[in-house]
Amino acid sequence: MESSVKFIFNPEHDLCLASGDVNFIPPTAAVRFAQEGKWIERFMRAPEGMQAGGGNDAGKIVPWGWNAVLKRKLMDEGWPLEALPSDEELDFIRENSRRELAVELLERVQGAGVECIPAPATPVTPATPATILPHTYRTIAHSIEEIESFLSCNRRVVLKAPLSGSGKGIRFVTGELMETDRGWCRKTLQKQGAVIVEQRMEVQQEFAMLFECTPAAERPYGNVAFRGYSMFYASNGAYKGNILASNEHIENTLTRWIPKGMLHKVQEEIACWLQEKLQGKYTGFIGVDQFICPHNGAILYNPAMEINQRMTMGLIARNIYDYHKEEYYLGEGTHCFEPERGIILLPCSGLPQTLL
Repeated sequence: MESSVKFIFNPEHDLCLASGDVNFIPPTAAVRFAQEGKWIERFMRAPEGMQAGGGNDAGKIVPWGWNAVLKRKLMDEGWPLEALPSDEELDFIRENSRRELAVELLERVQGAGVECIPAPATPVTPATPATILPHTYRTIAHSIEEIESFLSCNRRVVLKAPLSGSGKGIRFVTGELMETDRGWCRKTLQKQGAVIVEQRMEVQQEFAMLFECTPAAERPYGNVAFRGYSMFYASNGAYKGNILASNEHIENTLTRWIPKGMLHKVQEEIACWLQEKLQGKYTGFIGVDQFICPHNGAILYNPAMEINQRMTMGLIARNIYDYHKEEYYLGEGTHCFEPERGIILLPCSGLPQTLL
C-alpha cells in the first residue's frame, strides 16, 4: 500500500538554515544532489504499518529538514498552512540546530558521572575503557581575540560556524590565523555571532545515536525514543558514508573502547536532555554525532560532537538495514551506504582501516 506521507529529500536544508534568508537560492551543486538523490526518499520511511507515532498521516509532509525556504516553496505549490510548521516552530528548529547546543550537551553528559558506572569483567569490556572528552577541548568564541587565545594554547584547531552544511563552514588552522582565516572569522562572527573553536583530535571511530520525537498521550510534550546507532566515516569533516549493520553489531564494535553500561547511560542522558529541550516544539528525528579518539595514551569519547535536528544519513542507513537487508543481501557490516554511490560491498574507497 502506498504511503500517504509526502517525503522530501532536501539536503540543502543546513545551507538554508545557515543563510537565514527565506529567499535563499541553494547552490547548483546542492540542487543537483537533491534531484539525483531523490531515490533516498524511499528509505526515509519505515514500511507501511511500522511507522512510529501512529494516527492518520494523510497529507503529512516529512522533509529531510524543515526550514523557511522549504515552507515558502511548499506554500507557492499550494500546500495549506495547516500542513506546514509555524514560523515559531521554524525559528525553534534553526536556533536548536546551532553548534552551541553540542557544547552544552557535552557538559551535561560529563556532569552526569557516566564514567562511574561499574563495568563487569566480560570479554567485551575494554581493558582501558574510554573516558569522556573534557568539554574544555572547545570553546564558543565571540571575538577574534578569543579565537587567537584558544589557538595559542592548542596550536592545531578547527574553526566551525554555528550553522553550516556538512563539510561547509569548517576551517582547519595550525599555528596562527592567516588573513583569509581572519576574514572568514569576521564574517562568521558578524553574521552568526560566534565561532566554535575546537582542539583538533585524531578521530579513530565516528558514530551517532539516533532519536525520534513522537507525540505521545502519556507525555503532553512528546516522547523522545532511541532509534539506534549509526556508524559512519567522513573526510575533513564532510560525511562520506555509513556501515550497514544491526544495532547489536555496532554496539559490540563500540565496546572495544566504551563499556556497554556507559553507552546506555549516555543514551539515557541525551534522551532526557532532548526531552527538556524540545518541550513540545519539535516532532521528528535527531542525530547526535559522536567519536572516539586516542590522546596522550588514553582513549577519549566525545558523546556530543554535533547535533542534527533533522533526518540524517545515519537514519537512512538504519532503515536500509532494518527493513531491506534481505532485499539487498546484507550481512553484518558487509556493505556500506554512500549517498552518491548507493549500497556497495566492502571494502570501498576511503573507508577507515578500523572498519575493514
